[in-house]
Amino acid sequence: MKILIVLPKLTCGGTERSAAELANFIASSGGDVSIVLMYHKPKFYELHPKVKLIEPDVKQSEMNKYFYIFFVLYFLRLQFKNLKPDIIFGLGYIALSLFSSLGIKSKVVISFRSSPRRVRYPNNKVINKMYEIAHRLLRCRVDGVIAQTNLAADIFRQKYKCPIVVIPNFLRKLNEVVIEKENQIVNVGHCAFEKGQKYLIQAFAKVNAPNWKLIIVGDGPLRQDLQKLASELGVGERVVFAGYQKDVDLFLSKSKIFAFSSIIEGYPNALIEAMATPLPSVSFDCEAGPSDIIKNGKNGYLVEVGDVDMFASRLQLLIDDEELRSSIQKQAMLIKTENELSKVAYKYLDFFNDICNDVFHKQTTGDKNSKSKNLIRHKI
Repeated sequence: MKILIVLPKLTCGGTERSAAELANFIASSGGDVSIVLMYHKPKFYELHPKVKLIEPDVKQSEMNKYFYIFFVLYFLRLQFKNLKPDIIFGLGYIALSLFSSLGIKSKVVISFRSSPRRVRYPNNKVINKMYEIAHRLLRCRVDGVIAQTNLAADIFRQKYKCPIVVIPNFLRKLNEVVIEKENQIVNVGHCAFEKGQKYLIQAFAKVNAPNWKLIIVGDGPLRQDLQKLASELGVGERVVFAGYQKDVDLFLSKSKIFAFSSIIEGYPNALIEAMATPLPSVSFDCEAGPSDIIKNGKNGYLVEVGDVDMFASRLQLLIDDEELRSSIQKQAMLIKTENELSKVAYKYLDFFNDICNDVFHKQTTGDKNSKSKNLIRHKI
């Protein structure tokens, strides 16, 4: 089985990391896998030597942005025709992959990596409507959908008639850092509206913990606004903006609590990584993801989106009670087994195999004795 993973770029991000991890696993297991990118940009993630990486020679900056879309369509179609993959796996800018694959014999599997109800262009109703119409017209080209959460699967079943399976993100290998913990709460995420750090800063300002810090690992368009907000609320000196960091594990290992403030998500890698560190977490119960991961009060806390007072209350509870932090993080670290890389990767491959063979009589299990493992052993 020849697998082609298509996505816009391999810069820093959850979708990009998932694509790289999956490709590396398939390649290291003897499988035939390629990654096709839509843009020529710097690569944040390392790839296995056997992963074939294909990207345009032309940079977007060298061409009118509207002409570049047509160039991408031509470029993708050329790769699909030349490589003749069994599976085209679309991640990001999925409409471009679907349109480029019209008339191609390859099976197409797609996976949306954000909330299933996300409005793609909230500030432009015309473009957003065109985007929705394009996806509606291209649904016939979709042979399978991978949802990240049960909620997403339920929504997709109303739109697509093809097989749909729920597969969570896999947990990357974490660097085990032995370091003394500090009185700090950590948040990992792009400084943007959907990550909700303004609510987190507001909550932190309500917490009675003058010797604690809040560390925000990430950068983005709202960083300066968030810094200004922290200063206005009197916690500017205790909110640290660390920017983008390759060694996120160091910040997780030094912290005692993880705060996840996203107001919209797909399946949050940052949350499962924090829980596996392990850290007790407080998270907004946003669509979608956290409710599939956190059992409220057992391995973390879920808070209604935007409820700053309750978020602050849960943080205060964990700050004041070391035994509670210890109890919750013991349950949280079980995510290591549930989202282990090979277990989740085999679910992907079982689904791909069923789609290729027009068979979908079972839910994939990721069992180590599954046919996917046998197929990989024989160099799928």
